[in-house]
Amino acid sequence: MLNNQISMRFFFGITLLTAVLCSSCGDDTRNIREYYFPLKQLQDGLVYEYQAVNNDSLAPTRWYFRSLVLDSGIYLTGMNYTPDLTPLQFSREEMVKNGMLLQDLFLYETDSTGNQQRIDVEIIAGSVFPFEVRDSGGIFLYKVSWQPPSDPGATIILVKNRRYAGDTTFVFENKRYDAVVFEVKELLSHEQEGFFEREFSTTEWYAKGLGLVYYRKEIAEDFILESRLARRYPMEELEAIFRQKLKE
Repeated sequence: MLNNQISMRFFFGITLLTAVLCSSCGDDTRNIREYYFPLKQLQDGLVYEYQAVNNDSLAPTRWYFRSLVLDSGIYLTGMNYTPDLTPLQFSREEMVKNGMLLQDLFLYETDSTGNQQRIDVEIIAGSVFPFEVRDSGGIFLYKVSWQPPSDPGATIILVKNRRYAGDTTFVFENKRYDAVVFEVKELLSHEQEGFFEREFSTTEWYAKGLGLVYYRKEIAEDFILESRLARRYPMEELEAIFRQKLKE
């Protein structure tokens, strides 16, 4: 088992590298490692709160990120919560020489009785964020699949093709940050007796020293999901917000 994990880690590391260098070994390779989440700052953990843009009816999206520095490597864990602090998704990424690789992904689904079930997601290609990009292109592949308990016999497959698209700036807490832009083509497939596919176009911004600060996903022609980083704070503050809501 350990040998298989090492082999997969090596394979995905090579995949990330070749995606950047596949066309040639030119001089336009750029290191953008500092634009991902600041792993050193996140050892104590922080909540990232994203607010919807031009849609006050949507509740904030909250992620709790925490980095782990272990003998086996450096990892970033992320837990996505509902407004009532119910877990929705957990991820664990590993830092390798040339990027962040997804190692674990769990989804949480509430059944008819109100109990949560953990769904183990199969990671087929785990490129989350590359540290090296080129202006001339390069596609970074993310592909996972899972079987939802609420739909027995079905398999859902999510594919993301991420491409570096340029630079921008982002203002957070009255300070302007340099940022990089990624364009993401997503394909969501639902396989059972029949076959169903949906495509999405997403834009992501990663700011230097902050990580993901903005994303925009075209769900349909008349519906666009757009959010930006509004606040960062310790988990204790999120727990206090939740306790206050219980009193209301």
